[in-house]
Amino acid sequence: MRAIHFILLFTMGIGNFSFAQSPNMVFSHLSVNDGLSQNSVTTILQDSQGFLWFGTHDGLNKYDGTGFKTYRNERNNPNSISNNYIWDLYEDANGVIWIATFGGGLNSLNLQTIVIERFIHQPNDPNSFPSNRIFSIYEGTHNILWIGANEGLIQFNKKTKQSKLLLSSTSPEGILQDNYTGIVTADGNGNLWLRTDSGLTHFNTQTFKATYFTQSPFSKTHALGDIYDIKWHNNKLLVVCDAGLLELDITNKTDRFLLLASDISLENTAVSFQKIYPVNTYQYYIGTHSGLLFFDAEKNVHFLYQNSKEDEKSLVHNHVLSLSQSKDGVVWIGTRNGIDKIESSEPDFIHFRNFSLPNALNVKNINSFVETKNGLLWIGSTSGLNLYDKNKDAFVDISAIRNQMTSDYILHISKDRKENIWIGTRNGGFYRIDPQLNIKKIAPENKETSKARVHFITEDAKGFLWIGTGGEGLWRYDPNTNQTKIYPVSKDGSGPSHPYIFAILEDRFQNLWLGTPTGGLNLFNREKEKFIYFQNQPDNPNSLANDLVLSLTEDSNNQLWIGTTGGLSKLTMPLQPNMFSKLNGLQKQEYDSLFVNFGRPEGFPNEVIYGILEDRQQNLWMSTNQGLVQFDTKTETVLHIYEADHGLQSNEFNQNGYHKGYSGLMYFGGINGFNIFNPENIKGNTFVPEVRITGLSILNRPVLVGQSENKKEFVLDKEPYFKESITLSWQQKVVSFHFAATSYVSPQKNSFQYKMEGFDQDWVNAANANQTTYTNLDPGTYRFRVKAANNSGVWNDVGTAIIVHVNPPPWRSWYAYVAYLLLFLATIYAFIKYRVNKATQALLRKAEIERVRIEERETFRKRSSQDFHDEAGNKITRISLVTALAKQEAAKDEKLKNYLHKIEENVQELNTGMRDFIWALDPGKDTLFETLHRFEDFASGFCEDAQVNFQSEGIDEPLKSFPLNMNYRRHLLLMLKEVTHNSIKHAQPKNIHLIVVHHKEETIITLS
Repeated sequence: MRAIHFILLFTMGIGNFSFAQSPNMVFSHLSVNDGLSQNSVTTILQDSQGFLWFGTHDGLNKYDGTGFKTYRNERNNPNSISNNYIWDLYEDANGVIWIATFGGGLNSLNLQTIVIERFIHQPNDPNSFPSNRIFSIYEGTHNILWIGANEGLIQFNKKTKQSKLLLSSTSPEGILQDNYTGIVTADGNGNLWLRTDSGLTHFNTQTFKATYFTQSPFSKTHALGDIYDIKWHNNKLLVVCDAGLLELDITNKTDRFLLLASDISLENTAVSFQKIYPVNTYQYYIGTHSGLLFFDAEKNVHFLYQNSKEDEKSLVHNHVLSLSQSKDGVVWIGTRNGIDKIESSEPDFIHFRNFSLPNALNVKNINSFVETKNGLLWIGSTSGLNLYDKNKDAFVDISAIRNQMTSDYILHISKDRKENIWIGTRNGGFYRIDPQLNIKKIAPENKETSKARVHFITEDAKGFLWIGTGGEGLWRYDPNTNQTKIYPVSKDGSGPSHPYIFAILEDRFQNLWLGTPTGGLNLFNREKEKFIYFQNQPDNPNSLANDLVLSLTEDSNNQLWIGTTGGLSKLTMPLQPNMFSKLNGLQKQEYDSLFVNFGRPEGFPNEVIYGILEDRQQNLWMSTNQGLVQFDTKTETVLHIYEADHGLQSNEFNQNGYHKGYSGLMYFGGINGFNIFNPENIKGNTFVPEVRITGLSILNRPVLVGQSENKKEFVLDKEPYFKESITLSWQQKVVSFHFAATSYVSPQKNSFQYKMEGFDQDWVNAANANQTTYTNLDPGTYRFRVKAANNSGVWNDVGTAIIVHVNPPPWRSWYAYVAYLLLFLATIYAFIKYRVNKATQALLRKAEIERVRIEERETFRKRSSQDFHDEAGNKITRISLVTALAKQEAAKDEKLKNYLHKIEENVQELNTGMRDFIWALDPGKDTLFETLHRFEDFASGFCEDAQVNFQSEGIDEPLKSFPLNMNYRRHLLLMLKEVTHNSIKHAQPKNIHLIVVHHKEETIITLS
């Protein structure tokens, strides 16, 4: 029965090339060997940030495509999960993951801060959480979680952290035979559907009324048995139960079984459905105890994927525990032996990797194909021949044909214009199979071929078969006469350059080309029976790339392409009639520039070119030892490289294992089966991945999120992909960034570019590396950016970014620079003060010297004044007295009296002048007050003699504080006397007033 299901899916696949599901679906595996904490995966969740979470029997695992991070219970750590047995995961609208544990109650994990909160039942505390065995979580409205538990249904308020036990034998609503509530989901009306020990249960969230169903709710046609899974999908309720897959239309109150479990059996044992995941409107994955079931409800076909020990790409384990699908379309399967994923339900490349079908051989090494007009696909392998009838979508029993062949090792298959199939074998000659499937071993009359090694067979325009042999050169076989002509190896142009012929091509202009191992490329003139050899010249880059030629093809633009073990060569001269004559007549310079070569420098992953096919867009598809290469002949550039991660049978292909069918399908065979694909339908992975900075390392130590026992340790308050910026100290000289792209299709092929703005000038191509390290970043502000592409090169050019602040060391901090400025200013101030002090001291010394000089001078003046007053005053006084006495004696002598009178006047003037001189010489008189007072005495006497009234005002005590040196004092006094004398002499005034007005800044002296 299993084989029948297999064929049904195969019918949908190859026959119509829809490939909606393939019996050779590729499963990729993740297990404890990849970092998973334990292999029994009970629940799968993709969070709002794109990361995957896997609950197991021993811990919670977070997966970013590059590795796992495990969360387990840690003794004495309240910020760890309460129990390692994880049953269900649910992310609420606030970005909190709720964790159902078996034995540890309910946990919450904040995705930003990674803070874990526990809600655990304490037997001695009636107000504690009602249960420790939690099976299912669903978020309703108004901050309510509905939780299925061993004790019943729990209503939990996230805001108040209060819980209420419902549907329990101990609760008012409890009418269950047992309290167990295993699954909780909601319909479009917001009401709950539960798995309980009473069967399928409907719970009205408004009235809290429960309704129990043991039969299909509306039709009552089938007993449901145990309930295993419930999903709301496409406005219908899907129920997985013992009876099968039930669909409920709540609105119209109808139900129907989409698939009965009894319809699928293995060796008379019913398959038990366990989990359901809707892929789209009509297609479902169903997890069972016997494998993964794919079901198409619209076409009413199904296929059961099971583990095969011989097939490493089969389902890893038949017991499926959980199912989910990530945003990029990858289907995730949790089993008892790890995680499986289906990267695409409609892969670009169908990998047919075994023939465990009726009438087919179980082989892996595929060497050749040919497709006939009537829809037969012949497949040659190292273990025999297979025939697939595309019209009947089944393999044809050709055991009778195989039994007549002396060699199972098929090297090449071709067909002629009559639809005869020609088969070349290793050491078994060659065979013809007619359209009626009659086989005949070819035994030419003139040649023994029973043990011949036939590498290649092709028919020319005249109906001859050209056969490339292994060791016997080139054969021309005439099917009409059964005659063979042999062209043995020759060095003079009369035969091929090598006894082995690996490839033969007659182009559209009927030129015959041969590919040989180590003999290069040959062009054969069949009329003259002459050969031209084209071989590699080590010193000539425009010679043939390598002398080992594996494949030949002509494209739609009349270009010849040669596949060698040293790369791809293109003949620069376009194909045309009579190529032999044109090439044979070339000058040496022209001959030496006949080829353009392509290999690793041009982007090829490998230079062994096994096969070359052209598609309708004039692109070449080439099989190599490192995948398939898509090559644009117009631009002569590599467009894409496809590898095993893209769904290829492996990276290594086989010689002659390539063929293009009538519909444009391409077949490439290798060491692990073969691939079928339509080049026009290659979509690749179109999902644009989100980019996340997943971690930081400081000085090569991972940075923790949350709190650390070491208070000095650098930690983040939340995950780096939630942070806008980080601040590093000057001592954190080595910082590493870890990043991921949330595309899980061949995540190892995700590629990255990064740039530290402010440090990097351009984007750095990290290829597939998901981390980078910076050392010795100068203090400042930077912006670290990351972009990512998926395995098909689809870029998220926006990417993500984080601001990085690097604090300066203390001696380069702002306060240090302020201190430096203050110190600089203080230094300048001290320097200036020093200079000022020095100058002041110099001035003081100078002033002191001047003061001493002045003091000496004043002392001298005072002493001179006193001495002069004493000496000169006495002398003048005596002269005056003597003159007065002489004048008395000479009273009668008028002439003498006149002389004496003149002497007396002069003495008087001399006395007055002497008094002024002595007054000026006296340092005690060096003030404005004394000067004006002296003038006042003079003016009073002078004006009185002149009969002029003199008055003064303002000569007060404050003027004593106004110093005048001897010079100023003398000049001021002389000036005032001169003004007074001139006024009386010329103006003859009646009054003279001296007015002195003293201010802080100035003193005004007015004489009027």
